[in-house]
Amino acid sequence: MIFGDAGITSKEFAEKFVSGVLKGTTGTKPPCAGGSRDLWTAQIKVVVENLGHERGFDHTYEWLVDWIWWSGDKEHLGLALESELDKNPKAVEDDFYKLTVLKCPLKVLVYSANEPEEMKRRAEEYLKRRSQHVEGEEYLLIAFTPSKPRCFSLRIPAPADGRCNELQFIELQLSAASAVA
Repeated sequence: MIFGDAGITSKEFAEKFVSGVLKGTTGTKPPCAGGSRDLWTAQIKVVVENLGHERGFDHTYEWLVDWIWWSGDKEHLGLALESELDKNPKAVEDDFYKLTVLKCPLKVLVYSANEPEEMKRRAEEYLKRRSQHVEGEEYLLIAFTPSKPRCFSLRIPAPADGRCNELQFIELQLSAASAVA
């Protein structure tokens, strides 16, 4: 891929990320069900930082988006992550837009929703309108819902003139161990 790699697949990231967040928030409801946004945000930050350092990224911090993985040695951006735990779908969508302008192999949106398919649909519609796709870029949507986490992945195929009209997220099936606190 033109942007290198993140040192982790989207499926592996989803498994490890969800597992880590759920372990750190055991017994608490996700924000969409009345849980503490501050608690969930703090745990998301801890997990993102740990995963980035485990993969050799020496900088995991806020820069243009909520968190990035940056390698100073390689001058390489491996991951960009936005976390929006607000119940307002428009606020979540606005944060997703930020990810689309960064050029890195893995772009992650973390949100909490009762109906995660709505954000999946909004993301698909927006990406179909964009004209600056690069083959191999990957988007990962991670939704914490009242019943269980849901993850959706989309890898950009070879675009014609930067456009991709046929884009569809697929749901990742998480292992039972990672999907339960």
